[in-house]
Amino acid sequence: MTATDHHPPGAPPDIEPDAASSASSSWLRAAVVVALVVLLTAKFGILALLILAGLLVSITLHELGHYIAAKRSGMLVTEFFLGFGPRIWSTRRGETEYGLKVIPAGAYVRIVGMHNLEEVPLDEEGRTYRQATFPRRLATILAGVTMNAVIALVLIYVLLAGVGVAGGHIVPDTPELRSVVREVYAGSPAAKAGLEKGDRIVTLDGVPASQFDALRKTTQTRMGETVPLTYLRDGQLHTTTITPGRYSVAEDGSKGCGIGVRAADPHQSTERIDPVAAVPRSFVELGRVTGMTVQGLGRLFSPKGLTDYGHQVIDAGEGGDHSTPKCVPVAPTKATGTPEAPNRLLSVVGLFQIGTSAKSAELLLVLFAGLNITLVVVNLIPLLPFDGGHAAIAIYERIQEKRRHLKGRYFVDVAKLLPLTYFVVAVLFLLFVSSIYLDIASPITQ
Repeated sequence: MTATDHHPPGAPPDIEPDAASSASSSWLRAAVVVALVVLLTAKFGILALLILAGLLVSITLHELGHYIAAKRSGMLVTEFFLGFGPRIWSTRRGETEYGLKVIPAGAYVRIVGMHNLEEVPLDEEGRTYRQATFPRRLATILAGVTMNAVIALVLIYVLLAGVGVAGGHIVPDTPELRSVVREVYAGSPAAKAGLEKGDRIVTLDGVPASQFDALRKTTQTRMGETVPLTYLRDGQLHTTTITPGRYSVAEDGSKGCGIGVRAADPHQSTERIDPVAAVPRSFVELGRVTGMTVQGLGRLFSPKGLTDYGHQVIDAGEGGDHSTPKCVPVAPTKATGTPEAPNRLLSVVGLFQIGTSAKSAELLLVLFAGLNITLVVVNLIPLLPFDGGHAAIAIYERIQEKRRHLKGRYFVDVAKLLPLTYFVVAVLFLLFVSSIYLDIASPITQ
């Protein structure tokens, strides 16, 4: 999202520190970032760097979209920074300062004059965002989500034409995900119980496991309990015991939760689509997953969804052995068979949990395609501070100019929108904190 941040009227001028002190501080900040990256890699493995890079690229390209559109529209862009917080390094090229900041949580672009409250020198007013034509303002605001949509489209195409996906869809559209073991994670409860690839799980604690979603739901209710499990191997029925819960994968130390198997319909094979045919199919899949994302957010922000979310946050902190957080499975829905998390948001912590335990390029590509689609949907919410809020203001201003037959610009008084904006920011902060807490206390399994 774009940002504006000018020096407050009447405030004392910024005092530049001495060059040696500034350089020393920058080196210290850079060292802190490197140390954090090393710790992240040591804890989660080299895959963590790939996930961090993918997250930063997705957000940075979003901001790059704003930057390119604003520059091409003749707007004054004063900053383009990767990261937030204290500055590590920066350089000025022309009228724009480029640089790195210490918190690698995204990027931002600063475009002058995003709203009527911002004070701008008279000689710069003509190049502000607010004075640009309606098409240029709208193009600048929507350029960010356009970049994310393109990223998602490219990833979907690679999945369909390059990697191959089960059933020809990046997200399965059938609920018939049978409980046949396709993979057993080393060090998991399933591995300790002796399960092998090709086994068909019949019952878990006496509950039939005819479909993978049924197995998931039963597993969730038996976390931490040692229960009987029956399975078929080479036509012979076997019985063993298993204790679902959190585990570390012996091979790479990544974390898992549940019994530690991947299962699918044995007749549902992975297939690649012809590169030409994959082009229109990519748009279809983009539309399908976008629709599912909108529905998911709609469920979350419904009265029932918010109540359920609140209960999850409360329940995650009550009772039980807190050294072994509860696990929340991702189970296919009855309608579509789509792997869908419970009614909650996936935080950065959850992204790393799922990403670092991914066992294939297919899962990682699906994860990042979904991330970019989510960025599109969330940023199009027609409220400030989202891009959709700026787009809604631009459209409303245009309507007022046409309706009133104005020759000049009509400006929305953003001051009247500030209470609502503060409320939205507060909700975002609560969701940010609570989603991280949930992903730590009740991790989502794959």
